[in-house]
Amino acid sequence: MCIKTECVLHVLLLGMSLPFLLLLFLQTNCESSDPKGEMQHSGCGNSSMSGDMYNAGYHGITNIDYSSVCIGTMSDRYSDCVGMTWHQMDVRRLSFPDASFDVIIEKATLDAIMVEEKTPWEVSPQADGFIHQALTEVGRCLKPGGRFVSVTFASPLFRKRLYARAEYNWSIQKYGYGEGFEYFVYVMTKGEALSPEDAAVEKKLLEDAESPPTTNVTMQLEDEEDFLFNIES
Repeated sequence: MCIKTECVLHVLLLGMSLPFLLLLFLQTNCESSDPKGEMQHSGCGNSSMSGDMYNAGYHGITNIDYSSVCIGTMSDRYSDCVGMTWHQMDVRRLSFPDASFDVIIEKATLDAIMVEEKTPWEVSPQADGFIHQALTEVGRCLKPGGRFVSVTFASPLFRKRLYARAEYNWSIQKYGYGEGFEYFVYVMTKGEALSPEDAAVEKKLLEDAESPPTTNVTMQLEDEEDFLFNIES
């Protein structure tokens, strides 16, 4: 990241809103974020982010959310914003043609999907499948060279496990901000290969998936034996 971007983000973190953080981040960091380009806000909810970005000159914003009530409310609220559209849609099944967007942004949408996971170390098959479908759709809808920008509290230790897949056909850049309550901005660029470091993350996950969970089975058997021994005693 250039010094200009680093300074801008530092100032924003001290007292400006996340929409403007993302706005200036895109302006200084993403060549594909032309204000005349097409952007998608995935899982928009009732956030003012799209409205703020519209006022800053980004008019081609497509907002999607699973809640029809939310989409109806937001559509009415920003009815005067010509060019900004609102759609009730499942992030796993986007009804847009391939290569539709220059930038796709999500802010805590994937976090919400994983909110009931017991541990970030072991994502359930259901959540993993859900996120894989969503990310596959993101990759499909991005133009070549387009950027997927993900804002989250999830550290690289956990989030890169989801993003680092060669099949998505993107590279990953990570930026962390804040102290104590740190959050992260991940930027995936379509058409670029994973770095050696991120490719190693994927390789390790594939190897772990092929290895039987002997440790857990052994521990479970030992616990059962201890339990039976205590009963007999």
